[in-house]
Amino acid sequence: MPPDIQGCVYKFVPNNPALSSVVIKVLKRAFQTHSLPMPLVKQVVERALEQSRTMDMKVESSSFEEKLFAYANQVRPRFIAQLNDLRRQGKKW
Repeated sequence: MPPDIQGCVYKFVPNNPALSSVVIKVLKRAFQTHSLPMPLVKQVVERALEQSRTMDMKVESSSFEEKLFAYANQVRPRFIAQLNDLRRQGKKW
């Protein structure tokens, strides 16, 4: 069984609970599924880390979350085949 979203995010961001909670919330809201492909999670986490490093962006702000949500929706078409495969695997369990 593939790992859930929270486990994948904690794998890439183990020491930043504020950032990881925002990324988990954005991924769950954007994809509305229990598990996601690891490359997709990694790409969104890397984007969140880039955004958090800029001086004018706070992790707790709603603008940070909205920009990350927009990015997650933007990369969705790249991973649509993998998402469909995970959905099919989930029906077999």
